[in-house]
Amino acid sequence: MQKLHRRLFLQWLSSLPLLGLLAHPAAAQPAPKKYLMNQFRLAGLAYHDIQHVVRRLQPGEELCLVAEPTNPDDAFAVEVFYGECKLGYVPRSDNRHISRLLQQGATLTCKVLETRPEASVWDMVRVRVSLIA
Repeated sequence: MQKLHRRLFLQWLSSLPLLGLLAHPAAAQPAPKKYLMNQFRLAGLAYHDIQHVVRRLQPGEELCLVAEPTNPDDAFAVEVFYGECKLGYVPRSDNRHISRLLQQGATLTCKVLETRPEASVWDMVRVRVSLIA
């Protein structure tokens, strides 16, 4: 009689999710960590007609970074896009590590920190780049 109770108990116990981990495997995964890499103002805005786009940008909006290793002026050039609109580039002073990480397949995010459409082209858009690990 005691064996029967033990067997039923073990069957019941094995059917329970262990602290919710078996029922929700995604919950068992730790949340990805975000590491701040740098903050800077975008370069090269003068070469693109982006006044109308800068007026629409809001802090927190995500931009897309694309390494451009075939750029004849800078092998570490990194383009910055808002949708399909090219805004400009990561400044040369900050682009080496970002370009290398992008070319290796790292996940980076680029978010708008501040926009100033009335400012000079060097001060219009400030962004933050983070590494997701």
